[in-house]
Amino acid sequence: MDVLRLAGVPGVGKSAVAWAVAQRLASDGVPTGYLDIDQLGMCYPAPPDDPDRWALKETALVRLAARFRDAGVERLIVSGVADPTQPPPMNGHPTVSLWLDADEETRRERLAPRRWERDQVDAALAAGTLEARTAHPGWERFDTERSTIEEIVESVIDHRAVGAQTTVETVFPDRHVTGRVIWVTGPRCSGASRVGWEVARARWGAGERTGFVDVAQLSFAWNVRRLSGVDNAAALHRVFAAVDAQTLIAVAPFEVDPAEVRAAFPRADVRFFRLDADERTRRDHAVRRSAGADGALLAGDDLLGASAAEIERIVAIGEGQRAFPLRAGETLIDAPTSSVRQAVDRVIESAGGASLPE
Repeated sequence: MDVLRLAGVPGVGKSAVAWAVAQRLASDGVPTGYLDIDQLGMCYPAPPDDPDRWALKETALVRLAARFRDAGVERLIVSGVADPTQPPPMNGHPTVSLWLDADEETRRERLAPRRWERDQVDAALAAGTLEARTAHPGWERFDTERSTIEEIVESVIDHRAVGAQTTVETVFPDRHVTGRVIWVTGPRCSGASRVGWEVARARWGAGERTGFVDVAQLSFAWNVRRLSGVDNAAALHRVFAAVDAQTLIAVAPFEVDPAEVRAAFPRADVRFFRLDADERTRRDHAVRRSAGADGALLAGDDLLGASAAEIERIVAIGEGQRAFPLRAGETLIDAPTSSVRQAVDRVIESAGGASLPE
């Protein structure tokens, strides 16, 4: 397996390009995987000796890259931030490391869909310009501002990784860990991701080191045998536990069987929470997501830009999932008559832990 890393400052287009490259390779029949390294380091408060969590994310990438390789992936596409002051870290596989560049005007346009406040955009642009100037020469610079995404994809795919497979040593143990796992799921568009995120935020605000994972974001692979996002989540739990995070908050697709989760976390205290939301609530969430107005823009979101017909199809899927009997160990959280805060507080009350800050 070889790895293609696309890094750069916010707004440079690394996520869009990386996803387009992965989709192109997958459509060509190449056994392909995709990861956003930002999804591998959501563990706060950060360790004192790793305040930006660079080491944490790179260690997690080593772990998961090996799992993608074992699933049969030949090209793993990795997007996301990287420490600009350091050369590209080793991950055990031949790697192309590209630092994408774009001027401030281009980055401002590309940041627009994120709906940030102007001050936040200005700060990100200024910091990004400084960071880009000082990026380590070990990264190959790649200009994106005068090319279409199709042209960028063609050029990026032509880069071939060099180097041999190697073993990367880490101090993170492989043993199963204990601790607590708060597993949040629900029918499509029931709000599970938002509730899970706010539960994690409550613990972070209280200073309780806690990991957060979105299982769907750990499962992108094409033309290979099944890759388990649940097992990938368990691998991240081990990484986070090595820096003393005793709790993992996981949001996951409804299809994931709790029995698979128990098998992946055999020594952990796993608490399962299933949100329930009526059709009107789920449709409202779907419409907001289609417009990019309902939280972070995530890779592979089939609702982003969805038509009215596609929204109705997904709402119908959720209705079918909602009718599925409660599974062993699941606690039902009533979302339609509760605010997000009330749903979060119910999860926290049942699982134990800090309350959501005012």
